[in-house]
Amino acid sequence: MPRIIGGTAKGMTIKVPKSARPTPDMVREAIFSSLQHRGYLDDTDVLDLFAGSGAFGLEAASRGARSVTAIDANREASTIIERNAASCALQVRVIQARAESFLASSAAQFDVIFLDPPYAMTDEEMAPVLALSAPRLVDDGLLIVERDKHAGEPPWPADIVGDGQRSWGDTVVWYALHGEYARSLRS
Repeated sequence: MPRIIGGTAKGMTIKVPKSARPTPDMVREAIFSSLQHRGYLDDTDVLDLFAGSGAFGLEAASRGARSVTAIDANREASTIIERNAASCALQVRVIQARAESFLASSAAQFDVIFLDPPYAMTDEEMAPVLALSAPRLVDDGLLIVERDKHAGEPPWPADIVGDGQRSWGDTVVWYALHGEYARSLRS
């Protein structure tokens, strides 16, 4: 059973919906070490898309995020995220919606957006989600995408620039930047 790795809720276990494939603890720990190193942890606004158990958002809340919003289309997942947040005494806004619908209708902006879609999601299915995510990122915001190792680099939209990746077994985590710094990397 997954657990919160660090912060105020460190060690708390979280439930996982039947439909979810949770990010392994060691992968989450590596992602959050990278976020801390990059300065994307304290006092940030975080969006967790395809949230499943909410592990990523809960970890962010435990480690000092200003706000966390978790989005999942599955009713069971949304309910489990709410219960996980309550049992860990963490503040997480949970919205049951399709990622595309939320992104298209929201005006909110985030410092970090984490996407952990089903591994079977194709580039053609992912492209609109990434395109809708870009305007939801603040200038110099960070986009993180977890995919199967066979899927390859995500189809970044024009205003997002890939900034590396790390692999663990079948899991690859891709990092990308939005904003002025990202534009300077394209030049």
